[in-house]
Amino acid sequence: MIIKFNQHIRPAKNIFPLASEADGFTVAELVLALAMMMMVMAAMISLLISLNRSYTTQNVTAGVQQVTRAGIDIMTRDIRMAGLNPLKINQIGILEASVDKIRFQHDANGNGTIESDQDEDIAYLLNRNHQLIRQKDGNSRSNKSLINHVEDLTFRYVDRKDEETSILEDIQSVEISLMVREPAGNNKFISRTYSTRVICRNLVN
Repeated sequence: MIIKFNQHIRPAKNIFPLASEADGFTVAELVLALAMMMMVMAAMISLLISLNRSYTTQNVTAGVQQVTRAGIDIMTRDIRMAGLNPLKINQIGILEASVDKIRFQHDANGNGTIESDQDEDIAYLLNRNHQLIRQKDGNSRSNKSLINHVEDLTFRYVDRKDEETSILEDIQSVEISLMVREPAGNNKFISRTYSTRVICRNLVN
């Protein structure tokens, strides 16, 4: 029995190639991948900044609207009571009526006198620090700041003929306009203006 050996046997393939023989990334490919990652990160950061600014703006807008409306509501509530005089006290009603200030009295507790520190002598005005001020008894030391960042406060006085008047005894209603302007970041500002007309039912003859 003769056994023949194949002299052309191929060597087994090396299943563990050397590192130099393995496939890998070139320097150019690594640089390109890094550049793409940086672009994606920059886009994400820009999106986050934009969303944050939008969120801030929306919050400030909602806050300005709420504060402005609250200021109008407070003034409306008080001014509507101007001249309340169940016991017919002399010289009660609107004491001062200018474009940026109103002062009035009302006998809130019905005891026949205007008492100090009882919210029966009230004024609203805008000070130099852009604050809506509620003042009691005509005393500047009793000033109470209600709202900051007030850009404009305007009063207009109307008589029974629906005409503007400056005569205190003829005032039947008061028109109020309040504008608040607050910073919203990035040198931007949000402004809101509310206006209303208050009928002073206790002054109607």
